[in-house]
Amino acid sequence: MYKGIIFNSVTVRMLTGALAEHVSRNHIRTAVVSNHGRAEVEGRLASAGVSVDVIVGKFDLDRYGQLCKPVRDPMVVAVAQMGLEPSEVVCIADCSTDELAAMGACIDCLVVGGFSEEDLICSLGSNPAPEPDNRDYDSFRVPVRGIIGCIVGDTLGSRYEHSRTTDYNFKLFPSGSHPTDDSLGTLAVARWLLGDRSRESLERSLSLMVNCHPRAGWSHRFRNWARSSNRVPYGAVTNGSAMRVSACGWAAGSLDEALDLAGRSAEVSHNSPEGIAGAQATAACIYLTRTGHSKAEVKKYIEDTFGYDLDVTVGEHRQRAIHEYTCPVSVPQAIRCWLESDTYEQTVRNAISIGYDADTVGAIAGSIAAASPGMEVPQAWADRCFGLLHGELRQLFYDFCSAFPAE
Repeated sequence: MYKGIIFNSVTVRMLTGALAEHVSRNHIRTAVVSNHGRAEVEGRLASAGVSVDVIVGKFDLDRYGQLCKPVRDPMVVAVAQMGLEPSEVVCIADCSTDELAAMGACIDCLVVGGFSEEDLICSLGSNPAPEPDNRDYDSFRVPVRGIIGCIVGDTLGSRYEHSRTTDYNFKLFPSGSHPTDDSLGTLAVARWLLGDRSRESLERSLSLMVNCHPRAGWSHRFRNWARSSNRVPYGAVTNGSAMRVSACGWAAGSLDEALDLAGRSAEVSHNSPEGIAGAQATAACIYLTRTGHSKAEVKKYIEDTFGYDLDVTVGEHRQRAIHEYTCPVSVPQAIRCWLESDTYEQTVRNAISIGYDADTVGAIAGSIAAASPGMEVPQAWADRCFGLLHGELRQLFYDFCSAFPAE
């Protein structure tokens, strides 16, 4: 039974009468995927007296405004933004199924003329009624400790990921700075921690996040993993496990729990010893420093437990210029940036000016710094980056910070 329907700008005219009544009564989610711009689609829907839950237009693939080129991309985005799996959605098309297959459509399709309205209604299931959003954003003060440290570090480094800099005094928040996959992955893990914490819910949360925002900077392999029907871990040693783990350090009630949550958050994709260790080391730093352990104590624990060399200075990391996106490289770099700093700003300036993978090293280092007393994120920076979160991203941040206040 389908729980969602995707239309195009022509077939959406079917969403009237008995079909519209059934969709409304059973909370069936609806979307329009169109090669027209969002404003034009909205105008057409208004003139036809039709409303849908999701619109994916030509210049609206995600919140960062990239063009959607493959047809598969907007289909996947629409499914994810409806909060469903591809198997739960049907597409109503006005072209042949062969044409859809050639374009890469990834869900079941019905072609106009090949089915009746009654057939379609009989194939539909139902969804729970949406819950009202009672979040009080007006009185919400963006915290300066917690997962905001990851989001700000990521945003500050976003423009320097491909335009690398070794200048410690780089410009803050240049035009176009935005949260990337580091922040979105963190919020996906936060959603998992707010739920039942099963492996399946983590896989679903990460998959929905990737498919809602496919061009946020995810690696090619991770995007493929998120779109796979079985989502088999692929043994990655890359730093994606560490970049998304900070919420585990804040949700944990003990060091053992922090290590357990971090390991589980990594192993769904990054199930290599290196990938799991990178996530656990980052979460351990956050947990230990937020619970009052000194830098010296944290340093010794990480060196003894994970074997990282934390005596290599930031300056030496810059000179070495090791261009690898791996946990054994990025995590020690990020920790050292924190160890050498007295403030949050110093930490992220050190991290980004190492000159490689600036957003991720900035996110990891920033997440550790924001757990350290006296190294809080500047309030103006926290407010600015919270303002860059929209829709469900903003809701997830609010919910996690409310459930796990950074005291």
